[in-house]
Amino acid sequence: MVRYSDEFIDGIRNGNDIVDIISQYVILKRSGRNFFGLCPFHKEKTPSFSVSPDRQIFHCFGCGAGGNVIHFISKIENLDFKDSVEMLAEKAGIPIPTSSSKEDIKKQLLKEKIYEINKKAAQFYHETLYQPVAKLAQEYVKTRKLDNKTLKTFLLGYSAGIDSLFKYLEKEGYKEAEILESNLVNKSSNNNYIDRFSRRLIFPISDIKGRVIAFGGRNLDDSLPKYINSPEGIVYSKARNLYGLDIAKSSSSEKIIVVEGYMDAISLYQRGITNVVASLGTSLTEAQRKTS
Repeated sequence: MVRYSDEFIDGIRNGNDIVDIISQYVILKRSGRNFFGLCPFHKEKTPSFSVSPDRQIFHCFGCGAGGNVIHFISKIENLDFKDSVEMLAEKAGIPIPTSSSKEDIKKQLLKEKIYEINKKAAQFYHETLYQPVAKLAQEYVKTRKLDNKTLKTFLLGYSAGIDSLFKYLEKEGYKEAEILESNLVNKSSNNNYIDRFSRRLIFPISDIKGRVIAFGGRNLDDSLPKYINSPEGIVYSKARNLYGLDIAKSSSSEKIIVVEGYMDAISLYQRGITNVVASLGTSLTEAQRKTS
């Protein structure tokens, strides 16, 4: 069975303009930045079906249906995910992978394992934040006036020890090679395992699907650098993601506010501005613009 890569799926989404695709099923009229029409998924007399060319998503304010171009084709044509992707690939003239080599399968299985490890690590760090060993981190979040709901929404955490994460993940059954591939732990020349984010406040970074793909860590003293981040790896591309997008996508607003840092996004969210994300670099890339 062929396992389509994330890169292939992204290519399908980017290669099919959602307005062009939906216009084949729904009469759309522009209103401001978006297009509107009668929803094809429920009966209505007043158009409540909105299509955003900027964000490449659709949403019906009447029945709640929504998503990207793949979701639309799946729902309108009553197709499963695989068939929807292949239909859109054909429309866009994108070659469909016909087979998966052993290396492709091995890579995909490793990616799935890293997603698991990242999820476990984020929860481990978050639980540590509430323990006595995290006093410095607790004092910091108090000075930033972050409430418990915000801490849990963004899954903020704390890395308490040099090798505590490695020991935890090893106990959970993950192999050394898998843990090291996650870029959460480094191995020293004398074979010690060192948490990359040791003694730092932890900011898990998730993709739009809510999968934890990377981490940011802030020091809690005057040492430098103030922030360190996960390097790019098998599941993380800095230029293709935005911090907080998995949370901001639930906002009722059709606009996205982009700020510079993690705490900027979190602080605005706590104040009721939920359509906010942070860039993961110094400038916004074209891939990030399409993502948002």
